[in-house]
Amino acid sequence: MRRRERSPKATVDLTRFVIRFVVVFLVAMAVLAGVWSFIAPGYASAVTGMARPIFRAIESPNVSVLEVRGAEIWIYRIVGPGEIAPFTWFDRYTFFAVIPLLALLVATPGLGWLRRMTRFGIAIGGLLIVHAAYLAVSVQLSYAAIGLTPVGPFLARTLDLWQVGVRVLWEAAPVAIWTLLAFGAWRRVFRGIRDGRRRQRLSTEAIGASNGVMIITTGEGRES
Repeated sequence: MRRRERSPKATVDLTRFVIRFVVVFLVAMAVLAGVWSFIAPGYASAVTGMARPIFRAIESPNVSVLEVRGAEIWIYRIVGPGEIAPFTWFDRYTFFAVIPLLALLVATPGLGWLRRMTRFGIAIGGLLIVHAAYLAVSVQLSYAAIGLTPVGPFLARTLDLWQVGVRVLWEAAPVAIWTLLAFGAWRRVFRGIRDGRRRQRLSTEAIGASNGVMIITTGEGRES
């Protein structure tokens, strides 16, 4: 059985796409990171606005007070009538994952501007939900860890696992969102490379076949 060799052109095309993707991602990452200090306050306000209803839904009674200070989110706990005390805070880099997520979408090939901008909106909205949920859940787990919130024996025994799991999901969320939004675009890119490889192979085989055929012409002699 002949071993099918990979087409050099297909390899070059794939390498070119990968190099382009990495270069565009790094450039977009640098630009977006440079403007993060201007974006962070608005993003922190959006996360806080989405997190407040989640706190109200999962706390009984509601003992947490959220405040935005520039790009920082401060969590206070009600400790008495009209009295609150600071509990923890999240700095501007807590939610920095939105920057590599947007850079990945900028670098994704095969997207027109309309599709790309639509995916920007979906990505930011999805990550806002994840970050707001992380804010609420991580604070509740911290309350439970130091005994401010009573929990059942099962949760008490597995509290460390819950904290690690929440952290892992929070870290993986940007990549998961990008994968879902970019899957179709990458599939079209690889399909184009595959189809190009097939066309080139068929063309090569056709040329080889035509070169390997001996064309014989016969002349008719006429006796005089």
